[in-house]
Amino acid sequence: MTDLDLEQPNSTGRTATRGNRVALAVIGVGFLAVFAALIGGFAIGRSAEPIGDAGPAVQDACVRAHGDLKAFGPIPDDADEIALADRVDRETTRLREMLDEIRVADAGNAAGQAALNGWIADWDRLLDARDAASAKVRGGEIPDTWLPPAVDGKVEGIDGRMDEYARREILTACTTDVLEADNLDGIRTYRSIEE
Repeated sequence: MTDLDLEQPNSTGRTATRGNRVALAVIGVGFLAVFAALIGGFAIGRSAEPIGDAGPAVQDACVRAHGDLKAFGPIPDDADEIALADRVDRETTRLREMLDEIRVADAGNAAGQAALNGWIADWDRLLDARDAASAKVRGGEIPDTWLPPAVDGKVEGIDGRMDEYARREILTACTTDVLEADNLDGIRTYRSIEE
């Protein structure tokens, strides 16, 4: 008696062989592995999948924002807190416009798009923190220092994670330090964009 003699017909009247079951198991495990990788990328907002076709559009949006921010000129040495809050608001508005341009970029693949969307969400969180800091200053509360929001459950700021993504994707104009997005109360230098 062989394994084939023990097989029972399935709902279509066919018998499943051990080879078919093994093939289905391999396909199932492969599907689960791909599914888990995609879900993992969505869950943490990062993926090893590059953003592909979206890269040039994202970089261009950041280059334009960098030029506009630099054109705002230096902050006067005698600027009071309200003048500084006004400047922060202008910068934040321009950075939000940049993000609006980036939101329409299509990575061309689900994992890359999920990573890009996670990066955009980090930018939203950073800009919301800038708005909150500006509102506190306007309300008379002058913070000693300002730190970017923390990465969930960690001490380091979200700006490090954002910059890591930008560098990996070769978005040299899109780091928080190049755009001075993590700088609320210091001198703006708007350093050169590395190609």
